[in-house]
Amino acid sequence: MKAKALLCVSVSAFSMILAASPAAAQDMSGQAQEAPKPAGPSDQNVNPSAPAPSEQIDSASANDEVVVTGLRRSLESSQRIKRESDGIVDAIVAEDIGKLPDTFASSALQRVAGVNVTRGGGESAGVTVRGLPDLTTTYNGRQIFTAEGRYVQIQDFPAGTVAALEVYKSGLAPQIEGGIAGAVNVRGRRPFDFNGFELSGSLNYVHSEQSQGGVPNGNLLISNRWDTGIGEMGLLVNASYVGIDFLDSTREQSLVIGTTNATNAPGNAGLRFPDAQGNFLGYGSRFRPSANAAFQWKPTPELEIYADGLFQGFRSKDYNRWMFIPIFGDGMTLSNVTTIPGTNKISTATVTGAARPDGYTGSFNGKTDTYQFGGGAIWTKDRLRLSADVAYTDSQYSANNVNIDYAAASSPVRNVQFDAAHDGGPTQSFVNFNLGDPANFISRGLWQELLVVSGQDLQARADLSYDLDLGFLKRLDVGVRFADRDAGRDLGNLYINNEGARVPLTSLPGLDVRTGLPGFTYNRVQPNVFYAAPTRDSIRDNLTELRSFFGVPAGIPPFNPAENFRANEKSYAAYAQLKYGFELGSTVLDGVVGLRAVKTKTQIDGFSREEGVGGVITNPAVSAESEYTDYLPNASARVGLTEKLQLRLAYTQTRTRPNFFDLRPNLSLGQPVILAPGDPCLTDATPAVCVERLRRGGSAGNPNLKPLTSDNYDVSLEYYFSRTGSLTAAVFRHDAQGFLATVADRSSPGLRIDRPVNLGQTRIQGAEVTFTSFLDIDGLPDWAKGFGIQANGTYLDAKGDLQPNFASTLGNEQQVFPGVSKWAYNLVALYEKPQFSARLAYNYRSTFVTGYTLEALDPIAHAIKEKGRGQLDFSTSITPVPNITVAFDIVNVLGNPLQRSRQYSENGDSYARQVLYLERSYSLGVRFRF
Repeated sequence: MKAKALLCVSVSAFSMILAASPAAAQDMSGQAQEAPKPAGPSDQNVNPSAPAPSEQIDSASANDEVVVTGLRRSLESSQRIKRESDGIVDAIVAEDIGKLPDTFASSALQRVAGVNVTRGGGESAGVTVRGLPDLTTTYNGRQIFTAEGRYVQIQDFPAGTVAALEVYKSGLAPQIEGGIAGAVNVRGRRPFDFNGFELSGSLNYVHSEQSQGGVPNGNLLISNRWDTGIGEMGLLVNASYVGIDFLDSTREQSLVIGTTNATNAPGNAGLRFPDAQGNFLGYGSRFRPSANAAFQWKPTPELEIYADGLFQGFRSKDYNRWMFIPIFGDGMTLSNVTTIPGTNKISTATVTGAARPDGYTGSFNGKTDTYQFGGGAIWTKDRLRLSADVAYTDSQYSANNVNIDYAAASSPVRNVQFDAAHDGGPTQSFVNFNLGDPANFISRGLWQELLVVSGQDLQARADLSYDLDLGFLKRLDVGVRFADRDAGRDLGNLYINNEGARVPLTSLPGLDVRTGLPGFTYNRVQPNVFYAAPTRDSIRDNLTELRSFFGVPAGIPPFNPAENFRANEKSYAAYAQLKYGFELGSTVLDGVVGLRAVKTKTQIDGFSREEGVGGVITNPAVSAESEYTDYLPNASARVGLTEKLQLRLAYTQTRTRPNFFDLRPNLSLGQPVILAPGDPCLTDATPAVCVERLRRGGSAGNPNLKPLTSDNYDVSLEYYFSRTGSLTAAVFRHDAQGFLATVADRSSPGLRIDRPVNLGQTRIQGAEVTFTSFLDIDGLPDWAKGFGIQANGTYLDAKGDLQPNFASTLGNEQQVFPGVSKWAYNLVALYEKPQFSARLAYNYRSTFVTGYTLEALDPIAHAIKEKGRGQLDFSTSITPVPNITVAFDIVNVLGNPLQRSRQYSENGDSYARQVLYLERSYSLGVRFRF
């Protein structure tokens, strides 16, 4: 009912905006400009969910000498936030309405020093801050999440709806707990950010090169504020639609590194090679509808009342095609073998008698709907500031996946290459076998899965801030917060294998099998890029007939109780923080000291799985409860050495709760292993490799998991030499413990149960350097002053404990922490004048470990590494007439592949694991503002 009421307020007030707009337009002295909203120490730490007092800047008149707009104003606002903060903060402020520096909010974050992202599916995701992956995410200061997760997917925020992104690298007592890496606050716009009536938007078309698809994108914002008999009111409505088509093409090789012998490679025993290759084509069409509305009312100068709502959507239609090409099997032989010079690694070979190739074509639909509604009030009187805020969040994600599995009707001879020139990785070609002929493939099975996960949250907080007059004691902040969180998960799947019937792929009802599908656009080495596969639409359109063909009733797979859970978590928080400040001669010193106490009570209900006599399966109910209290101190000091130079020191303690999925008390088992005809393990299952391959997989949660914790130390030196110019350097260290890892439990014969455990210590330390400036140098011609630069670099040294069965093979020594690049940097060249602007941005991160693997044939665990890679993006815009801007952007200009390798020996020998060709996109559009 609260949500409906807020929506009604928005709808009924929309007409008031339009009615008031002519008068508002007449009162304006010029074009309305967005008012910068600094988060200085006077307000940012009191109640981040409440609107900060708006600092408005009137439009420049025609006689003004300097107009601070666009990129300059963005850098100026970001610098002010960083400089005035009580903590370690970096911010990205949108240069104009609907214009962050990148298409997606997650892509913009990669420009911040210490922030890294992963790439795929035409976008950036997997945000980490200083090597740590666990963040608190907030929207206008309120905690927000996606479905049953702990944080929101940052890429679900279209850049057009974002006013600023604020990355808090050190915690403060008033901030919501939950992220050992810090917090990312997404700030949306509110009506009091503007002088009066505002109408702005954008429309552009995004074309993707590999997929050859295109999607229109758009954003529209309407805002107004007006004086009434009961005070000043403002209302803002903003809607956005962002989409992209993509194709990510991958060539990959098995993690298992085989060894030749006298039988499978006569005369070439003792050589190493990956025992399988594969090609993956990941097509997709993703779009994100989004809308937000905000209402502000100041009945008196001391009181402000506000309400706002957010809808955040995600829609995905993916079409995945995978071909698996074994280099193993009874009777498999390698001939025409060549090796990489100076190694025992096979370079090329002809494969005969291996197991037949197989694969699948998948049709995947994903959908997210997230709603957040909230409201509150701020009362300010003299030195006292009181605020209260309440919000409700509801988020649900569903994934519907259907795969048609196929196999080659025979096992053709193939010529393989394990380390191709140029981009590396595998290639293969088949002898006397036409991959494009559907008659060469048979049906292998039907896989269908439905996942529904959801989360709800009621959160409320009250905060008090009082400016003290007690000498060096400047301000006292205290507050309380309550959150009641629900989470749930339902999963159902089925698999029907019919390979033994040898049904031709073309005999499956309704399938449209085609070969002319693009892939590997930038690839210069792989000849095998086309093969017969059903289309996505023909699978979806004929799903009822396909289920009937495989002997399954119409409908969806029933949910499996052993995979499902319901969770409730209540948290009670209270904090106190004291701001201090004094002068020592000409040196000014201030800072904060605080403590946040949080009590957490969690209950998770689920089902286990038991197989009784005669194979009868039951699912008894299971439940787990936990309760604990965290005390999170923080202390910081800022030393003003000169008017432009300041030193900052900070200590914080942070923690992250485990995900609900990891805490579940459930136990579930996967499908029994089905081996292909001719597989050597069918005739002899006793070898160690067969024992491992035949284990039936399962998964379980761990209700005894502890929160992840970290002690964080920061020192930074900051030099601000102009309104848009700064040089800063920081060193930091995180002493963390309790990261999660999945351990395979093989104690039960024939089973492998994966469950999460807490690990031991992890240490991450490093340094950051950032430089930003425009060439505002006396004596330069006016056109040259439009040039600017942003540059930052990060060094990270991270090591941590591995899961026990991995660590025991490496002497129980700490290893490089996954996901952390030793070096990363951003170089951004800027140019801005009133009618023209351009930006060329290069982002690079060095080689990093994506994970560790311990395969059946290996005595020790080894790393999977992603090679260092840089990405270049370009954007430019012209403003031919006032209020109208034409913009052009290119994402992934270079198109260089993402390369991963798999180390398999103690002396560093490795093979390419994956070579991934990411999408390149072009955007052309227009922005307007009135």
